[in-house]
Amino acid sequence: MPQFYLLTVVSTVVAGLALSSDYLKTKSEFFGSFRFLQKSRTIQIIAGLVTAAIGVLKLIFISPGEDVVVVGDLLPAAAGIILGIILIGEAFRQYPKAGEVREKVGQSVEKVTKRIATYRIPVGIAGAVIGLLHFVFPGVLFL
Repeated sequence: MPQFYLLTVVSTVVAGLALSSDYLKTKSEFFGSFRFLQKSRTIQIIAGLVTAAIGVLKLIFISPGEDVVVVGDLLPAAAGIILGIILIGEAFRQYPKAGEVREKVGQSVEKVTKRIATYRIPVGIAGAVIGLLHFVFPGVLFL
């Protein structure tokens, strides 16, 4: 299904560029436009959920013409899941709600996102590169 393939590529590249837009904006102003995903908590959570869901579905469903079931799209699926989780974690870290129970949930989210947030720029760049490589080389094993 070519639509699902294109959706995988677009969501992975956009999520990767959104996570690394702070760093890439210093290199080119074009990459700063991907910061729109980080403007609002709702947009960031929805983008993270969509990217992670597409990654999970990419593990389940195989693309037409592929003989290998899971390994064929392993990197794009893993990248989608990881980028989605990081986007959701960043949304909860950057925009905590005032009415949330911060005692237990807030502390655990803060611990996890502090550890992951240090790697969000390299993971974002790697995710965007994996998405672009998946687009350029659609039949390659693992991509």
